[in-house]
Amino acid sequence: MKNFNALQCLLSLALGTLLTGVVSAQDTTSTTNRYNPNALYEGPNKLNTWSVSVSAGSPQFFGDLRQYDFWPTGENSDKSVSERGAFGASVYVNKQLSHLFGASLIGDIGTLKGTKYRIYNSYFKADYRQLTLVGKANLKSLFFGSRKLNRWKFDFYTGAGVMWFKSIAYEINSTRANPIKRFTNGDGSAQFYGQNSPSNWTKELVIPIGLWINYELTPRFDLGIDLGLNNVNTEKLDATVGGDASSAYDLTGNRGDIYSYRKGLSDLDKWGKLAISVTYKLGKNAISAGKDRIYDPARGTYHLRYVDPKLLIKPPKILTIEEIDSVAKANRPKDIDPRLLLDSDNDGVSDFFDKQPNTPPGSIVSGSGEAIDFEKIVNNIIPGSGCMEIFANVQFDTDKSIILPQYQEMLNRIVELMNRTPCRLQLTGHADRRASDRYNMGLAERRVQSVKKYLINAGLNNPARIITDSFGAFKPVADNASREGLRKNRRVELRFLP
Repeated sequence: MKNFNALQCLLSLALGTLLTGVVSAQDTTSTTNRYNPNALYEGPNKLNTWSVSVSAGSPQFFGDLRQYDFWPTGENSDKSVSERGAFGASVYVNKQLSHLFGASLIGDIGTLKGTKYRIYNSYFKADYRQLTLVGKANLKSLFFGSRKLNRWKFDFYTGAGVMWFKSIAYEINSTRANPIKRFTNGDGSAQFYGQNSPSNWTKELVIPIGLWINYELTPRFDLGIDLGLNNVNTEKLDATVGGDASSAYDLTGNRGDIYSYRKGLSDLDKWGKLAISVTYKLGKNAISAGKDRIYDPARGTYHLRYVDPKLLIKPPKILTIEEIDSVAKANRPKDIDPRLLLDSDNDGVSDFFDKQPNTPPGSIVSGSGEAIDFEKIVNNIIPGSGCMEIFANVQFDTDKSIILPQYQEMLNRIVELMNRTPCRLQLTGHADRRASDRYNMGLAERRVQSVKKYLINAGLNNPARIITDSFGAFKPVADNASREGLRKNRRVELRFLP
């Protein structure tokens, strides 16, 4: 058949892909909680996914030349020839795509035997080779779950492939010099859907179906049983066209090849596999699923055949109130010095840095909180020179943003200082706690704008050098429970910046 070349190319490509990936499958060192972007399965942990298997057993033929339906006959007589003693072996290259699904490329080689006195008076022997690509489903986890029978694996598989065979049918108890009745491997007999082939091996499509049961003996080796039935797209696997007593073609025993494109009355032939298999699992740091059902990816690398990746993901721990409190206490930062939050003399410098914590109200102080002669600084400063770090406060009456007279002269001197230096001025507005947060934010902003407007009206030549900000009642410098504390918190802080 013309499509056969395409099938051969497909199987060759699949084999090349599987074998190429074996090398990369070796480097599967487990890395806890590390996402593996090349994996087809979900989960952050790497798992081994490749394995190779070999199996051996006694394949059984099911077709026209079969003495009984089930148990093969072992009798040699004038009416039968033993069907026992057939041998078959298989090699598997396995790739686990996910915990539930995988694929295998299977190569089979062996012999088949069968006998039937009634109608055919024939027995046959056949040599075969077979290459199939199958998909597998993990029935154990599908039906029992991934935590039960964790060292067992029951795979249902099916797929497609090609079978090559040479079959010869003989007469039972023949006295002829040449007891051969029919054969499939004569000149021109190796055909595929009626198309001639230069090979003496007859080729046919085959559909395998079966159950593969494995038990994990060690981290590297599994022991299994492969129960399979291979459905071959021919009824001539036994070199016999099936029929009944009216089939003169078989009744007379046509001596020669019978591989013409002819269909008899019987069903297509099959052959069964009952084989013991041994599997070697590839990959580094291999560990077994274990009997304790405790999965720890830090111990090594599990195989995806036996371990669901979800079992390796640790569930998030839900802390109790006591645990949360314990964590909070353990991570609580050290208490800050309360002097950082206090400004006893309301000069804009916290008590922690203030070297003169009792300056009179309205004083203009240096960065260290010491009162300075502001008029002397203004008179002696050289125009265009650098800025000093100077702090001052402007206080307000309750719920007011009007500049009090006692602060006007100070603000005038600040304008004069700014016009003679490149300094910037930061204005920060505050309020006491006797209102809502929204109202206090607006009040603090109005106080800032009132000071800025006064400075501009007093002759400030570059208002762009004023930086404003407002915090409402969120940054008090005194206790809002006392009248004096409330007064200190109603303020606009002034700070010179370079």
